[in-house]
Amino acid sequence: MENWLHASADVEEAAALTAHLVSIRSYPGEEGDVQRAVAAWLTEQGLTAELLPTEGDRPNVIARVENGPGPTLLFNGHTDTVLAAQGWSCDPWRGKREGDRFYGLGAADMKSGVAAAMLATRALDRARDRWRGTVIFTSVVDEEAYSIGARALVDMRLQADYCVVTESGWETPTLGAVGKVLVRADITGKAAHGSWPEEGINAAVEAAKLIARLDELPLGAHPRLRATQCVLSLHSGNEQYVITVPEKAQFTINRHIVPGEDGESVLAEMRHLAGGLGSPASFEFAIDPPYYPAWELPADHPFAGRFAAAYAAEIGHAPKWTYGSGVADTNYFAADLGIPSVQFGPDGGAFHQKDEWVDLPSIAGTVRVLLRLAIDVLR
Repeated sequence: MENWLHASADVEEAAALTAHLVSIRSYPGEEGDVQRAVAAWLTEQGLTAELLPTEGDRPNVIARVENGPGPTLLFNGHTDTVLAAQGWSCDPWRGKREGDRFYGLGAADMKSGVAAAMLATRALDRARDRWRGTVIFTSVVDEEAYSIGARALVDMRLQADYCVVTESGWETPTLGAVGKVLVRADITGKAAHGSWPEEGINAAVEAAKLIARLDELPLGAHPRLRATQCVLSLHSGNEQYVITVPEKAQFTINRHIVPGEDGESVLAEMRHLAGGLGSPASFEFAIDPPYYPAWELPADHPFAGRFAAAYAAEIGHAPKWTYGSGVADTNYFAADLGIPSVQFGPDGGAFHQKDEWVDLPSIAGTVRVLLRLAIDVLR
């Protein structure tokens, strides 16, 4: 099997495919060209790739390799990138190679992971005698913004028995992550002349009173994940200068939740806290998109064990499991669709910064881990 694994994961082919994907600018909202490039490569390799519409010219890509009865393994990645930071030492899309490193926008986050999943899917299609079941490859849009691509897969109730999201994480595969609730608070007071503030109800002041007491909220507890909250914005008054007591105020909180919490529990806590202020203003709370549920795969789950075995066989030691302090599309596959999931991909760095990089041998290594895992679980 070792000869097949190494033949299926050529470093130079992985490097070229990653560089090709990086060369196609794909900010959120502009993913159409890169998604068509992904679909074209899959088609050229003999796979059947579908372009599934989401919003505008930004389709998801899905390819299925069906090989008789058996389990289904999903490989997922996203092709959108953040905006290019200032100060790059090279063109972010042309990139540059220095030894085993390739620098380019999205090289690590996560076009190299998409490339690895593409190569693994092709290898499994060409070696059907080694496994039974179904492999699904998906490339989605908008992960860096609202995750409309992943949400579209959730809405179509995509089914799989196992999932690997190939986000960068060579040294630290991920078994869980916090969720995200974006809470919007709208405060309504009463307008009055600013020279006689006692005649009004100042929405800005009442909002500030609530913000000052946010530390009283009982954030969820978890042995491996940390719940947090952060006020992102606060607005009140009128855009034009007027001497008027503000009758409207609004603030937004980014709340990271742990398993056992959800959007409704967060809203209930906010309403309870506001109700204890004795404020003359009224408070309304809502959840703005994007919303991500928290997720965790137990370390003793059979799929985690099988991934650990594939990882150790390739890398030489057991994985050092990590738990994410941010969100990704994995949250949806694991929590909303209930698919046992692991997040793992090539080694890289400078995420969301200038001179983002990926280690090229680790792309081929990721392919081999995916293949070892597939051969184990698909039977």
